[in-house]
Amino acid sequence: MNSVRKSALALVAAAAAGVYLMTLWTQGFIRDDRWLIAGNRLLHQGLSSVPHILTSGYVEMVMGSQAPIQEYRPLLTITYLLNFLTTGAAPWPMHAANILLHAVACCLLLAALRRRMTEASALAAALLFAVMPVHTETVSYITSRSELLVAVCVLEAWLLLEQEASSRRLVEGAALFCAGLLSKEHAIVFPAFLALSDWTFHGLAPWRSGRLRVHVTLAACAAAYLMIRGLVLSHPIHGGAPYFPDRTTAWLTFSRFALARYLWPSLSGAGLCADFSRPLVPDARPEVWSAWLAPAAWAALGAAAARAVARRQTWGFWVLGPALFLLPTCHLLFPLDTLGAERFLYLPTMGLAVLLGGACGRLQQRNRMLGRLVLALAALWYAGAAVARNRAWLSEPAYYQAAVSCNPVSARSRAALGAVLIEKGEVEQGEAQLLAAMALDPKFPQSYYNLGRLAWDRGDWDRAQRLSQKAVGLDASASDAKVLLALCLERRGQLAEAAQLLESVLAAMPWHTEALFNLGRLELLRGRPAIARPLLARFARLAPDDPDAPKARALAAP
Repeated sequence: MNSVRKSALALVAAAAAGVYLMTLWTQGFIRDDRWLIAGNRLLHQGLSSVPHILTSGYVEMVMGSQAPIQEYRPLLTITYLLNFLTTGAAPWPMHAANILLHAVACCLLLAALRRRMTEASALAAALLFAVMPVHTETVSYITSRSELLVAVCVLEAWLLLEQEASSRRLVEGAALFCAGLLSKEHAIVFPAFLALSDWTFHGLAPWRSGRLRVHVTLAACAAAYLMIRGLVLSHPIHGGAPYFPDRTTAWLTFSRFALARYLWPSLSGAGLCADFSRPLVPDARPEVWSAWLAPAAWAALGAAAARAVARRQTWGFWVLGPALFLLPTCHLLFPLDTLGAERFLYLPTMGLAVLLGGACGRLQQRNRMLGRLVLALAALWYAGAAVARNRAWLSEPAYYQAAVSCNPVSARSRAALGAVLIEKGEVEQGEAQLLAAMALDPKFPQSYYNLGRLAWDRGDWDRAQRLSQKAVGLDASASDAKVLLALCLERRGQLAEAAQLLESVLAAMPWHTEALFNLGRLELLRGRPAIARPLLARFARLAPDDPDAPKARALAAP
C-alpha cells in the first residue's frame, strides 16, 4: 500500500511539474514581475530590507505612498528576497520555486482527498488539478506565487487541524494560517472552509468541545493580522479605483463573467485569457431581464449546495468550500479595480477537480479499464492545453501578443505590447500599437508616456514634453512620466521646475533611482553640490549595477 501511495504522489508531482518545465526558459520578467520583482530596489539590498518589507504595503514598497492598491504580503516578498539572496535576479530559479510550490500543493491535495474519497478518486482529482490549463497564470506568473503559498499553507493547515487537533498540531496549523495571511489576503476565509469541512465530513460544529479552541485560535490570528494590516497600510481595505459603478451592476456582471470566463475555461481548458479589462466584458444592465439569468443560476446552485451541506452530502462541500476562497475577489464583498483574473481560481477549482475526479473514480469502480482511459484522456487534454498556454508566458512579446489576441480592445495590453516592441527595435510596429491604445482609451496615461519616451529618443523634445504632460495630467502618481517631463523642462532651462517635479517623485518613492540620479545632476547644475552629493550617493547604493553608477559615485565624492 505504501508503495502505491508513493507512486501516486510521484505521478501527481511529476504531472504538476512536467507541464510547466518550459517556463524555466522564460526570457526576462513579464508584466507585474518586471516592476514588483525585477524593479523592486528593496530586493537588491539584501537582508537589510527585511524591516522595510515587514512595515510596508506590497505595492507601496515599489510605487510609494501614492500606490493605488493597498495590500500587505510580507511573506510573499520575503520569498522573492530569498531568490535574490541565493540565485540573484535570474528569472528561472523564481519560476522553479513556483513549479515546486505547485507540485507540493497538488501532493497536499492528494493527501487531504485520501481521507475523504477512494484512492482512485483522490488520485484522479489531484492529477486533474495538477494539469488544469486554467492554472497556467498562477504557476507561470512569478507574482502569482501568492496563490501558491496560500494553497500550500491552507492545505497543510487543513490536514493538521481537522477533527481532534493536538496542542502541537494546533500551533503548527495556526502558524500556517498566519503564513497564508501574510502571503495573500484571501487566506482569511480558511476558518469558514475548515468549519464546513468539519461539519460535512465529521459532523462537528465549530462550537463543539475540541473544535472551539481551534476556531478561537484561528479567529485570534485573523484579528491580529487585521490589526497589523491596519497599522501598516494607509487604507487597510482598498483594491484601487472600483471597476463597477454600483453593487447591483457588479453582482450581475460578475455572475455572467464567472460562467463564461471562469467556469467554462476551467472545465474545458479553452478560452483562456490574461486580460479582461474594459470594454471586453460589457456591464450587465439591471433593466434587461436576461441579465438576471446568470445570478439566478448561481443562486440556485448555491442553495442546492447549501442544502446538501446541511445534510452532510459531500458534493455540496466541494461546490461551496473551495468557492469561499473566491469571495474576496468576486466583487460581492469588496470593490476591486479589475473584473477578474484566472489566478484567482487556483484554490476554487479544487472543487471542480474533485467532482471530475470523483466521476472518474466511480467509473473505474464499474469498469476499471474504461475509467482509467477516460482519466488518461482528460489529463492529456488538460496537460496539452496547459503546455500550449505556457508558450504565451515565455517572453513579454509572446505574452502581450496573446493578451491583445484575446482582448483586442484592451488599451492596457496594446500599450504594453507597443513598449515591448520598441524595446526590441521594432519601432514602427510598437508605435502603431501605442497609437491604437490611445485611440481605444484616450484617458490611459501609459500610452502617452510611452509615446513621449519614443519622441524623446527621436530628439523631438516638444512632442515629448506635451505627451509627458498629458500623462501626468491623467495620472498625478505617474512617476516615470514626471521624470520624463523633468528632463524636457531641463532642456528648456527650467531647472527649478524640473527639480520640483523630481522632488515630488522622491517624496512618494524615495528609492526611485532615475529621479535620484537626475535630481542630483540638476542640483549640481544649479550650483548646490551639498544637496546633490547625498542624492547621487544614494542612487549609487540603490543601483550599483546601473551604467551611471560609477559616474554618480565620482560626482558624490567630496
